[in-house]
Amino acid sequence: MATMTTAVPSVSPHLKALAQKNDLFPLPDSLNSFVDLSGTATPVRRGSTVGKADEEPPTFDNPYNVMIHNCNHDPAKIQEAYNTHRTTRNSLSRHKLLTDPTPIKLDYILLKSHVLKDGTVDHRNCLVFWARPPIRVRNFIATVQERLKAVAPNLWLMPPPNLHTTVLEITHSRTPEYIDDLVKTMRPALQDIVDYTFAHRAKLVKPMLSFDGSACAISFVPATPRKTSQDDGDTHDYNYTYHHLRRDMYEISKASGVEIDSRYTVPSAHITIARFITTEDHVPLDLAVGDMAVPEAVVSSTSVLADSSQADLSATIPAIKIDKSKMEKWVETLDEINEWLGSYEGPGSEWCVGEEKGLDCRIGRLWYGGGETVVLGKGF
Repeated sequence: MATMTTAVPSVSPHLKALAQKNDLFPLPDSLNSFVDLSGTATPVRRGSTVGKADEEPPTFDNPYNVMIHNCNHDPAKIQEAYNTHRTTRNSLSRHKLLTDPTPIKLDYILLKSHVLKDGTVDHRNCLVFWARPPIRVRNFIATVQERLKAVAPNLWLMPPPNLHTTVLEITHSRTPEYIDDLVKTMRPALQDIVDYTFAHRAKLVKPMLSFDGSACAISFVPATPRKTSQDDGDTHDYNYTYHHLRRDMYEISKASGVEIDSRYTVPSAHITIARFITTEDHVPLDLAVGDMAVPEAVVSSTSVLADSSQADLSATIPAIKIDKSKMEKWVETLDEINEWLGSYEGPGSEWCVGEEKGLDCRIGRLWYGGGETVVLGKGF
């Protein structure tokens, strides 16, 4: 697989002016509902319900136990739940991209702070545990990024060293001081937490391109035993899935003395690979340089900030209607990539969490792969 260098996309005069004019802007993640679409989110009742109409369904202190319970600890059912979530989400996103006149949600913090470098500070400080994909997965992702870039050259691509999947988010959108206090509390347990994958190995397989109006990601699902008539020497414990790992990480992190304030526990193992910072690739050519003189091409939308430090602020951002044929070409590209991935079994199609590097306890402004490492785990 080819490696790639991430080029800084050109930014239109309109977008520069818009970024400079708007000090308040919607956060892209405020547009995500983080809804579990797997169909396994509601705990089932234990045993027969005959004559037990008043019996309450089981409750769990650890949210990851819900799916494990509902899937009967069966790795095949857990894989199916992860796959149902991502395919359902893609279907909903695909429909929105093709029917919504303004489906692209730009990441203004990324644009202003990382691309234009205008002095904007990203106030969203986080504490997370990341899994870093091994080099063959990074190379495979570079190939997918190249295919996306060929159709949308102004996409912002996640640099290869920044690629990650979040195994567990402790908290997000906090002050540095708040994060520092959490780290102090967890410090005695951190090395054991980040080393956890050395002895508890969860395999991820079957990459798929997941997408919406703000970003693209490569998503994986927990592995199941290989269907083979002969012993191929595979000694991996498939009963211990990625969702079991997330459950355990939640448990041991909470035991260290902190509360888990994660945005979501949806069944997803994804690596964000690209984000939208401009509509340049999807609007009519006569609007590509920001000609705002065509009123029917402009829609005004208001978004509330999701940043907990600025919860009451909102901004009105003019959004340009996309060109239908360009969006159809974009969606066609997404479909073609997923058709290819449906049968792909080459390098990067599977990996074990903790391979090459153990878990990365990361703090700071890390939405785009930044931040700093507190403790790095032992890889295998």
